[in-house]
Amino acid sequence: MQKKSFSNVVIARAAQKDVWQALVEPQYLLEWVPEIMIARQSENRISITRNGPSINQHEIVSIEEITNGIKYTSTEGRIEYEVVFLISGVDKCVIIQEDVYVLEKTALHLPLKLLTPIAKHAFAVNLNNLVTVVEKRTRLAK
Repeated sequence: MQKKSFSNVVIARAAQKDVWQALVEPQYLLEWVPEIMIARQSENRISITRNGPSINQHEIVSIEEITNGIKYTSTEGRIEYEVVFLISGVDKCVIIQEDVYVLEKTALHLPLKLLTPIAKHAFAVNLNNLVTVVEKRTRLAK
């Protein structure tokens, strides 16, 4: 069973299709998550290795398109989790809500309560990086 740990919300000045593409295509992940060193893709799964200290130094992430967004499911790391990116907006203003769910039976030496603020901040930084990448691509496409 999973429990919602936290949410982050950002606004991007870009088209929804550009945000969607950046989330669904694994090669973009290397641009907006700087600690990822290796990302190998096979179908809708990505094998990820991080170059710095991390709770999940290695993990497998599955990408799934859902009705109003994209869902990442991480397995094979120390913490298994899901990130649901809900995408909405009008014209060239897109709201991206990132909801993070963690498997309740995570076997760590620290309670998740202590790790949540740190993880929330790290995910927020990466989400803002996503906005920067998408907005830059939008400007270059004009």
